[in-house]
Amino acid sequence: MLLSKVAFAQPYPKKDILKKIKAKDLIWGDYFGEDAILAKMKSTKKWGLYRVDSGMEIEDLEIEEIVSPKFDSLSFFNWEDRFQIVKQEKKYGILLLPSEVPDAINRVNCKYEKLLHKRVDDRDYVLFQKNGKWGLIDWFDEFVIVDPIFETPNEVPLVWMENWAVETFKKAKQKLKADLVIFDPNNGDGVLKARNKKTKKWGMYQFIEDMEQELIPMKYDSINFFPFNGKYTAVYNNGKVGFYLSHWSYDDNTKQSVECLYEDYKRFNTDGVPKLAVKKDGKWGWVDWLTGKEKSEFKYETVDDLPYPFYKQNLWFDEND
Repeated sequence: MLLSKVAFAQPYPKKDILKKIKAKDLIWGDYFGEDAILAKMKSTKKWGLYRVDSGMEIEDLEIEEIVSPKFDSLSFFNWEDRFQIVKQEKKYGILLLPSEVPDAINRVNCKYEKLLHKRVDDRDYVLFQKNGKWGLIDWFDEFVIVDPIFETPNEVPLVWMENWAVETFKKAKQKLKADLVIFDPNNGDGVLKARNKKTKKWGMYQFIEDMEQELIPMKYDSINFFPFNGKYTAVYNNGKVGFYLSHWSYDDNTKQSVECLYEDYKRFNTDGVPKLAVKKDGKWGWVDWLTGKEKSEFKYETVDDLPYPFYKQNLWFDEND
């Protein structure tokens, strides 16, 4: 396949084409179905991309510049590509698709030690290296999504956000002095969790237009997002899990209702009432998620061994015990 493409795309001897365009080397390929070449020019020793319109004679050969010869490395664009990584003076940059972005060439800023493109679930992510550490950038506008704080690219979380969330993300990252900001993937109401650059502790917040609400203070090693209509969520410190009440359900009474004392947990819906099993010292028992009171002995090996939770689980603070 490759040989037939090259044979079809080269109606003239390579040396004649090199002479005509004053290039040192060239590679034949295509640019979205049209014949194209990558050419390394004699004058700049850099690579450029050109569309080729062949004629019957070498004099009829027409060359149209797509990407000017200014890069040490350059590739053809694949059909699904909206950008590619290019190299210039031992630094790397992002070249957007010229047919989509008219000033794509002028926007290239080769300033990164390394760039790595990952495509996951049909989404593109670009990881960058600075001072030997890895982070994540937006590949179109190149703002930092995840600060370069990780030793390897595989450690960097692949954070993705809808277009509407970009300005909220930037605002939250700056205001909260965060190195990581992650939006709740299950809703679009501006809920996010953020990690403080200095303390490395997580909190949860909601940014809607001019409203900013702290849902969980920034003092936990890790936080789970609230489940749909959930009245509490899990928070972690020192490898142990506790539980924090939902601001949407409890407003001014929102607080951490269960201390971070447990090794694991599992939610149950018992006759329409949410109940919570937790693991302590390797054994399972029941805990009241609203008050933090333990409701059984902790002597059960698995959650399947737990007795039926006959205790009353209040949903609101003003209910009678």
